Amino acid sequence: MANPDIAVWLADLGLGDYAEIFAENRIDFDVLVELEEADLRELGLALGDRKRLKKAIAGLSGEAATDTPAPSVEPAPAEGERRQVAVMFADISGFTRLSAQRDAEEIHQLLNRFFAAVDTVVQDFGGSVDKHIGDAVMAVFGAPVAHTDDPERAVRAALAVHDAAAKLDPPMRVHAGVAAGQVVASSTGSAAHLEYTVTGETVNLASRLTDLATAGETLISGGVQNAIGNRLDGENLGEKRLKGLLEPVVVWRADGLAETPSFVEGQFIGRGTEIGMFKSALAATRRDGRGQTIFVRGEAGIGKTRLLHEFQRLAEAEGFLSHGGQALDFGVGGGQDAVRMLLRGLLGLAPGAGQNLRAGAAERSIEAGLIAPEQRLHLNDLLNLPHAEEQRALYEAMDNDQRKRGRVETLVSLVQGLSARTPLLLRLEDLHWAAPALLDYLTGLVIAAGDCPVLLLLTSRLQNDPLDATWRASIGAAPFQAMDLGPLSVDEARDLVFDFAGVDSARAAACIERSGGNPLFLEQLLRSPDSGDGEAIPGSVQSVVQTRIDGLSGSDRAALQAASVLGLRFALDALRFIVGDADYQPDNLLKFDLVRPSEGDFQFSHALFRDAVHGSFLKGRRQDLHLRAADWFQDRDAVLHAEHLGQAESDLAPLAYQRAARAEAGAYRLESALNLLERGLALLPTAAERFDLTAQRAGLLRDLGRPADALEAWEEALTLAATDRQRCLAWIGIAAADRLAGLGEHGLDILDRAETVA
Repeated sequence: MANPDIAVWLADLGLGDYAEIFAENRIDFDVLVELEEADLRELGLALGDRKRLKKAIAGLSGEAATDTPAPSVEPAPAEGERRQVAVMFADISGFTRLSAQRDAEEIHQLLNRFFAAVDTVVQDFGGSVDKHIGDAVMAVFGAPVAHTDDPERAVRAALAVHDAAAKLDPPMRVHAGVAAGQVVASSTGSAAHLEYTVTGETVNLASRLTDLATAGETLISGGVQNAIGNRLDGENLGEKRLKGLLEPVVVWRADGLAETPSFVEGQFIGRGTEIGMFKSALAATRRDGRGQTIFVRGEAGIGKTRLLHEFQRLAEAEGFLSHGGQALDFGVGGGQDAVRMLLRGLLGLAPGAGQNLRAGAAERSIEAGLIAPEQRLHLNDLLNLPHAEEQRALYEAMDNDQRKRGRVETLVSLVQGLSARTPLLLRLEDLHWAAPALLDYLTGLVIAAGDCPVLLLLTSRLQNDPLDATWRASIGAAPFQAMDLGPLSVDEARDLVFDFAGVDSARAAACIERSGGNPLFLEQLLRSPDSGDGEAIPGSVQSVVQTRIDGLSGSDRAALQAASVLGLRFALDALRFIVGDADYQPDNLLKFDLVRPSEGDFQFSHALFRDAVHGSFLKGRRQDLHLRAADWFQDRDAVLHAEHLGQAESDLAPLAYQRAARAEAGAYRLESALNLLERGLALLPTAAERFDLTAQRAGLLRDLGRPADALEAWEEALTLAATDRQRCLAWIGIAAADRLAGLGEHGLDILDRAETVA
């Protein structure tokens, strides 16, 4: 068939407004069929018009049209997932009065025109129409495909809906509401009818905001306003109590959104004040032979690690040797805690060094005079080496406090000896995840740094900072300097953009403004392939991570979920076991910069990434993965085996915690054993099951030198005792605690009672 006149053809499609544009650009049918999606967008065609045009071209050629290219996204699994989205409702104002003046057929046509207009607007802004409800449209931005600026898109769509409705025949007015937050996205329904939708409080909030809005208004939640920032042209209406919501919510009226200005690109510099302070500390340590501790605090993603890397570069240029360790969240196996990581570096041991290498390093440290011979047994403990028979007897004769002091003093001696040869820069990062035992090592290292050429660098988030006033009092007058990092300045953020090739000024400006000065947010927004689609970018890093996840295949997404269950750091063989694929390679996870190599294993590029992934899937799926992880660690690590069973809420978890506690106690890690027992006890529902763990806990409290707590625990065990044997054990425990507390006579009376029953 011959090609028709293009102007007439466009008019028949309802696209006559584009005829003049096509004529000006000399676009005939031969050119039109070759145009790419980007070409049509550049000509000014809206998304709905682009789709209509491509379908019509396909109809002429007999070929199937393709929709707008999209990331490689698979629908959410039937069990669903948690996603960060923005939800928009748009409702016709005065619809009851409007429908009363027309017959049913006319109302049907009117609604169809309204839905067509609103649906096109939603699609143009990258959202998806969830459903039509009466005379309202519910749209979702962020599911099934996430963008880095979904709240922005939702508000712009809501504002555009007002304009689109006003152009209809007859003109209409609408009231709209937008809310942002986490929802469950899944295929919902029955075998007869299944549809993909989102559920959660965010949906209810958006609906209630729509009910509150008057004709011509768009009301948004405080969360949406936070995501958009100071570009919002509108008014804060204060807190409102909305039907169906327990707490009042902050409501804003959105009248418009300001455009983002462009800027001149630059190269990253930043943190000039902090760098100056560090250079002064570096010079003083070199000059005086005495160092200090620098404690860097800040919110997640604010640039603590990046700043430490810059400090390390400057120190190494001055001849300092650098070693470090990182406090990790859930998932730390044997020998992977911060102190042992630091110790391996100090001794020149590679990650995963075998027993012979570790023993050789320990021997050389004694021969070199770095530690005293009598400290060898403490070094063995730190290196997870077995004790010789005579050493074991000596170690068992010590109380827990002696062993703790010995480990700290051994590490400090090693640091002092090595720093006498070459000045040291030591790093201990992410103290907000630090176990209480780490604080004892910190105290020793901070005090030692003030007397030898050592710069000790510490980092922590502001939330859960463990170095409180009590701990700081323990270091006395040791030099200790805190740096609280704030957001990057606008100029510093602009400089950061220089590290990213191919970023135009408009996209860079949008990313800078939405990052709020958080360098991690800014970096990830710049890395996200679609971050420049909108004028601005949301502040939620979960949305940023979800955008990248949506570009992964189903197998890679499953692997990422499994990795998040394993913790911040994970081993490839463990990951393969959990996903059930012995040949899996995390190439795409590396490509998307979601994970990175780390000491022979892999680690999430940032803790927030792991948190975002771990929070994205539902409880049932998470429990299944934790059970798989427990199977992996069953014969490898008793503590992790118990922790994964605990996360899975398995009935086997209490017994696993008890076994793990015994293993930790056998290795003289009594605080860890006590913590494990208490976690196991928290999972036991009945008194009959609680006696053994309570008695074991009481024994540990006695060994830790806490007789009053031990006595209380034994008395609790006595109330739980169901047999004469259990009662005898409890009485003997009470008597032993009484003796330690100086209540010997009372203890003898208790023993008489036990003897009678025995």
